[in-house]
Amino acid sequence: MLKKILEKQVEWVEKKPKLKKFAPLVRAIDTFCFEPKINTKHPPFIRDAVDLKRWMIIVVFALIPCTIMAIWNSGVQAYVYSSGNYLLMKEFIEASSSFSGYFSFIFENGRIVSIIKEGLLSFLPVLLISYAVGGLWEFIFAVVKGHEISEGFLVSGLLYPLILPPSLPYWMVAVGVSLGIVIGKEVFGGTGMNILNPALTCRTFLYFGFPAYMTGEIWAGRDNYTVSQSIMQMNAQANLSGADAISQETSLAIFNLPGEVKRIHIDTIANHHLGIKTEIFPYINNYFQKWSSGISNTVRNLSDLTLDQLREFVTAPFEQGGLGLAVDNFPLAEKFIQLKYGLNLFSDGNLFWGNKLGSFGEVSIFFCIIGMLLLLITRVGSFRTMFGFIIGVLAASLLASFASTTFGVESGAWNRAVFDFPFYKHFLIGSIAFGIVFMATDPVSSPSMRSSQWMYGILIGALIIIIRTINPAYPEGVMLAILFANVFAPLFDFYNVRIYRRKKRVLL
Repeated sequence: MLKKILEKQVEWVEKKPKLKKFAPLVRAIDTFCFEPKINTKHPPFIRDAVDLKRWMIIVVFALIPCTIMAIWNSGVQAYVYSSGNYLLMKEFIEASSSFSGYFSFIFENGRIVSIIKEGLLSFLPVLLISYAVGGLWEFIFAVVKGHEISEGFLVSGLLYPLILPPSLPYWMVAVGVSLGIVIGKEVFGGTGMNILNPALTCRTFLYFGFPAYMTGEIWAGRDNYTVSQSIMQMNAQANLSGADAISQETSLAIFNLPGEVKRIHIDTIANHHLGIKTEIFPYINNYFQKWSSGISNTVRNLSDLTLDQLREFVTAPFEQGGLGLAVDNFPLAEKFIQLKYGLNLFSDGNLFWGNKLGSFGEVSIFFCIIGMLLLLITRVGSFRTMFGFIIGVLAASLLASFASTTFGVESGAWNRAVFDFPFYKHFLIGSIAFGIVFMATDPVSSPSMRSSQWMYGILIGALIIIIRTINPAYPEGVMLAILFANVFAPLFDFYNVRIYRRKKRVLL
C-alpha cells in the first residue's frame, strides 16, 4: 500500500515540470522505505546483492550501542555534575569503584528516571539538529545539481553528534554540520566524491572556530553556566582545592601535561602518595637528601613528608636541591598520577566501560568493540584499516615509553612525563576506539587497495601518539590524524597500483 502511494507520488512529481526539481526528495523518501530501482553509478560500489542504503543501515546498527551509551552516560554525568550537592558527588565517586556500587547508585531513590530524562534531553536535540540541518543542505544541493539525495547522510548525520561534547550550544551544532556538509562534501560533488570524512570535517570547523567550547572545562549538562556554578558550590561545600577539587576535566585534558612536567616529577609524587619506586628512585633520593639537608629538615625519608613539604621539595629551585617544577603545575602532576595509576574515577574499569566525561559517543570502549564486531562480521568495515590503526598506536606508544626510560640523563628522568604512559591506556582515553571503528573505515575517504589500507591505518595510529605526546596545543590527535591520512589515501592507492603493475610485468 505504502509502496504504491510513494511510486505514484514519484511519477506525479516527475511529470510536472514545475515540481520536477523536487523529485530527489520524493525519491529519497521512497528509497528510505524500500529498495532503490537503479544501481549506483558512482562510488562507493557494493559487490553484493545488498544495496548502498542497506550497507549504510548496517553502519547505523553498529552505532546503536554507542548511541545508547551516549544517552545513558550523558544523563549520569549531567545528573551528578549539575546537582550542586557535594554529598551526591562523593557518593557517586565511591560507588564508581565497582559495578554493583555504580548500579546501586543509579537505581537508588528512582534516580534512573531523572538520569534517562537528562540523557535524552542532552542527546536527542543535537541528533535532530544534525539530521534536520544536514538533510536540508543535502536536499538543496540535490535540487540545484539535479542529483539524488545520498543515503550516506544516514551515517554522517548520526556520527556527527556522537563526536560532539554534550555542552555544545545548539546553534554551533547547526553551524558545524552546515559548513562540514557544504564545504567538506558537496563542493567536491557529494557522497562518493569527498576526500575528507564529512563528520570529522564538521567537527574540525567547530574546533578551530570555537575552541573554548570544544576543549573547555564543561563536559556535562546542557548549560555551561549552570554546571560551572554547581561545581563551585560542591567545592565550596567540601572546602576542596587543587588536585582534590571537583572539576570537569576529561581524561585526555589531564593527560595533556605541559612539557615542563618531567618524569622525575611524576615519579616523585607517585612515590610519596602510592609508595611506587621506579628505576629513577635513587636519583630522586639524591635530590631529596640535598634539599632536606639544605633547609635543616628533620625528615630524612621522602614518604614521611607532608603534602606541603612534598610540594616545597618538588617546586624548589635546582640550586636548593629541588626539582624545579613550577608551582602552578604541581596540581596538574597530581591529577596525571590519578590517570596514570587508575585512581578514583580514572580506574581502567570506568575508562573501559564508559563512566567518564567526554564526547557523546567516544566514552565507552566496550560498546565501540560491539560495533566493530558487527562491521567485521558483515565486512562493511575494513579489518586491515582497523588492525593497522591498532598496530600504529601500539608501536608509537611503546616506542615513546621505551625512549622515556632509555634515553636522556639519569635514565630518562628529565624526559617529558607523557612519554612514560602505559601503552594500553592510550586506547582508554580520548576517541581512539571510536576513530578505529567508525571514522578511519569510511570507504570514501580511505584507500581501496588492501596494502594501502594497512599503510593508511598504521599512519593514523602513529600520528595520534605523536600529536598527543609532542604537540602541547592539541591533546587528542584522532581527528587531525584521520583527516591528514584522508589526504594521503589516494597517494597510497596510486603508488600501490604502480607497484602492483610493475610486479605483474616482471612476472610476465
